Amino acid sequence: MWVTFTATRYGKDSMTLKKLLALVPVLSSGLFAASLALGAEKFALRAAKPDGAPTRVVVNLEVGGHLKVASDKKIDPVPMSVVAEMGYDERRLDDDSNPESRLALRWYDDVHVVIKAADQMAKPKLREGRQLISVSASEKSVVIASPGGPLTRDELDLVEIPSNTLILDELLPLNEVAVGDPWKPSESVVTRLLLLDAVAQTDVVCRLVEVKSDVAEITIDGPVSGAIKGVASQIELKGKLTFNLKQGIATSLLLAIKEDRGVGYASPGLDVVAKLKVVVSPLPESKLLTDEVLSTAKLQQSDVPPMLEFVSKDSSYRFLYDRRWSVVGDSPQLVVMRLVDRGDLIAQCNLMPAIKQLEKPIELTQFQDDVRKALGPMFGQYESAAESALPSGLRMLKVIVAGAAEKLPIQWRYYSIQDQSGREITLAFTLEAPLAEQFRDQDKPIVESIEFLQTGIASVPTSTEQK
Repeated sequence: MWVTFTATRYGKDSMTLKKLLALVPVLSSGLFAASLALGAEKFALRAAKPDGAPTRVVVNLEVGGHLKVASDKKIDPVPMSVVAEMGYDERRLDDDSNPESRLALRWYDDVHVVIKAADQMAKPKLREGRQLISVSASEKSVVIASPGGPLTRDELDLVEIPSNTLILDELLPLNEVAVGDPWKPSESVVTRLLLLDAVAQTDVVCRLVEVKSDVAEITIDGPVSGAIKGVASQIELKGKLTFNLKQGIATSLLLAIKEDRGVGYASPGLDVVAKLKVVVSPLPESKLLTDEVLSTAKLQQSDVPPMLEFVSKDSSYRFLYDRRWSVVGDSPQLVVMRLVDRGDLIAQCNLMPAIKQLEKPIELTQFQDDVRKALGPMFGQYESAAESALPSGLRMLKVIVAGAAEKLPIQWRYYSIQDQSGREITLAFTLEAPLAEQFRDQDKPIVESIEFLQTGIASVPTSTEQK
């Protein structure tokens, strides 16, 4: 989500809810009286049929509050803040004939983000070749990807923020309304608007408060109870949407979001307030999203999100992984990932690059001995051991062990990936034995996509600095 960057970085609060809510107009009883006096004229708030014309979108986001970090059986509040300004050209590629298949293409050319968390600061960026972003939406989900190649987690978090412009018009009422009339967005709209996995209850109400010079003002107000990766989240919304009746597009959104989210297995909890501003302006043409760019972009519409890419900080290796995995620790000596599915912790992966190149290849029997020594009293028995070559040509040793930890039956899957020059990476997947069927082969995409790189040919798209 929009604050996922701060999972391992700490910062400073920058605002109060009182100040934010003061920015959003509240409907007064006088408006109701005015609408009655005018005879309650009805308005049809209908989005224009997409014609492929470009728009310019500018997003400003400020987040302030605290992370809730689990530490020694207690929750520690850690101050954090996010200040972001992003600009992109966008073109709808569908004609809206199928509400299950909306598609847009964006080009981000103006991204400035500063994330502070305690004594650390990060400035995430999009790598060259990843500024082109595709957005596909169905009734159930919104999938963001890049035709230029897989995104990193930080890149995805950078562009995946609430109030996706592709679905803003779904906040509009289905029927004609008069000034003062309320309506409730569906759970599906609220889910996708706030990047939730599911909504347990929503009392969000939209209301038409004014129509002036072909511009309608709509307030958005109410609480939402939902979940993200199985973690409960309580959200309060207060905002204003402007809609141009003549152009048939939503032109701006102001939204104050207060969120209280629990601590998850792979992410901290949140107690934050966000102020979001989105401005959409029609463009006569886009020099970024030309017809040539659209014709050469390889776009795929699917409810299954493409895999993410992990690039080591020293740019020495990379691999792909399912979006349900989260990186919870990242150092040159050890990368720790956790697989969380609908709130359940399924497995953990520890990835350890060799400190120096091997003088000679590790043999399978030696690798088995190393695994047994590493597990110590937790070792039970070998389930299998094999040597093979990956599709990339890299040599792979695989050892599966059954054992126990704290009286729980555990399965370990160890891999050693080696190239001809002596570079090696060890991976250890740990899961409770009863979860083996649910886990299946989630280790396979990671292992088979590992690629050793020449230092410097791929760069990590974020910078982290000590304050």
